[in-house]
Amino acid sequence: MVMRNSLSKFFLFSCLMIGLSAFAQVSSESLDSEEEMIKLKQDAVQAIVDAHDPTLILRGGELMVRQQVVKAAKNYALKWGRERGLGKEWWRDKPEFEQAVEHLIEIGDVVLRDEFTSGDWLTAIWTEYTANNFTGEQASYIAEHFKTEHGSIQRGLMEWYLGETTLFYYTFTDRWDYRLEETRKELELLQKEAAKRLPDEMITWKAGEKEAYTFIACSPDSDFCPGPKYWKMLAIPMMGAVFRYMEDTTRKIKSAMEAERDSLEPFFNAFEQSRE
Repeated sequence: MVMRNSLSKFFLFSCLMIGLSAFAQVSSESLDSEEEMIKLKQDAVQAIVDAHDPTLILRGGELMVRQQVVKAAKNYALKWGRERGLGKEWWRDKPEFEQAVEHLIEIGDVVLRDEFTSGDWLTAIWTEYTANNFTGEQASYIAEHFKTEHGSIQRGLMEWYLGETTLFYYTFTDRWDYRLEETRKELELLQKEAAKRLPDEMITWKAGEKEAYTFIACSPDSDFCPGPKYWKMLAIPMMGAVFRYMEDTTRKIKSAMEAERDSLEPFFNAFEQSRE
């Protein structure tokens, strides 16, 4: 009887261990498969982001944000000088005024360079919105399409119009001043880069060009038609995030200038001495 109980316990224990081992193996395989799917999606999303040329968004955005740098510097120099009691003579025709403005611009340019110019922030936004809106299969399809001849052309058109949208945002809100001499260099750089990427107005997509036509001429509600959904994602929510970042950068620039208000005292003092 004792021997029978011992054998039963041994048999049950063996079955339990075999079951646990099998469960662990299945769980491990499932985990490996899930991790592999996550990795494949990450690679596909990265391939999409890497395929894009963000130059027009970055250089257009840099131009617009730097205009805010210059305008803020001029406004602060004037406002703080008047509050200091320098009167109406404290104006842009005075060298001390221009020196104060240049000093504030240098402060703003440091923030612009640290927070904006590299474009790392844009890569992060692009990656986040693509990953959050598309499955791994959809992302892989988009990435592969952009490698094709017509897919590359369509990608370039997207980048062109996103660049135009960046400029339109500041033009529509009446914050773009083409006469601002301090941003002439940024404007000329943008014009030079845009000229290289000017789209062909004669581009058309025919049914015979299957890859290009299928990417855009399908129902955006279909999981197997990510093209229209991708373009909509770029143009609306992602560009909204881009604009918010640009506004945040402008606020940081103004805060940096405000923190250095006392550093304008030498210019104020020099102006006062010039009137004695």
